[in-house]
Amino acid sequence: MAQTLNVLIVHGIGWGGRGTSYSRPLIQNVSTEFDRALKALKLRDVDHSAARSKNALRFETVCWDPVTQQPQDAMISVLFGRPWLSRRLSMTYQFRRNMVGMLGDVTAYERDPNNKVYRAIHEEVDKGVAKLGEAARVQAETAYAPLTIIGHSLGSVIVSDYVWDHTGSAGQSHLLRGHDLSLVNMILMGSPMALYSLRNNAYGGRDSIRDSLGSPVAVDPDYGMWLNLYDRQDPIGFPLEPVESYRDAGVIDSAVNAGNWLTGWNLLSHVGYWHCHETARAIGGKLALDWARLNSPRFAERDYDKHFKAYRKGLRKG
Repeated sequence: MAQTLNVLIVHGIGWGGRGTSYSRPLIQNVSTEFDRALKALKLRDVDHSAARSKNALRFETVCWDPVTQQPQDAMISVLFGRPWLSRRLSMTYQFRRNMVGMLGDVTAYERDPNNKVYRAIHEEVDKGVAKLGEAARVQAETAYAPLTIIGHSLGSVIVSDYVWDHTGSAGQSHLLRGHDLSLVNMILMGSPMALYSLRNNAYGGRDSIRDSLGSPVAVDPDYGMWLNLYDRQDPIGFPLEPVESYRDAGVIDSAVNAGNWLTGWNLLSHVGYWHCHETARAIGGKLALDWARLNSPRFAERDYDKHFKAYRKGLRKG
């Protein structure tokens, strides 16, 4: 039986109001790019039905938005009263709601296991990971089934913290033993993770920024990838390679053109990754290589290294 790849998707600020539907454009585009990339590999020793994305990829989408949205709505109601129609039409009211939505999520989510918001959000992530792990066990796949995690915006910080907390030796292992999953790929979209270099860094300079962030979580040391996708016009997405610990861990910054003609040149590019074909191509291409390596002995032995080098070369540097 062919081995299925597990993919977990976690939203950031402002996308959870759609439930889990926010991930549909990305899933559709990644699946299309996966099929295209896998077909180009011309594998002769695999079941082509099993190689189709609908059978080869198992997606799970996390929605943690209610954890923070409900108290934000309650706070606005307490401070300003019920939102009558006139207030709903007010630009000030709408701007205030948007600001509370953005700053409220960041303020409420503090990396502290004693923080109830932190724990509640991680519980939602854990539900998604558990579903993938259980599905892999039902199919009697390998001891540790392959896992790819995709995190957008604040979601990239959340998944990094989650993996750190759930790997056996404080981020030095890529195995989520409680769920029998192996973290092969960590993919960030529009990540603000570099901003955390400002924590505990009073009067810091360039050198202190480079040395500021601790060790990142670990991915599969043989075939894993830390991929940081960001649009140069996205004010919330930052490169990570200039930070020494992330560069040493093998993080790869890759620039994409997120958004469309209306949003791709401004701050709205931050929400464009979900529809971005460059983003989907980068993700789908790596998943295709992973699937081929696991399910085609001929490809794993003869061709994987060559194709992986070509894949990395094709990533657009930031």
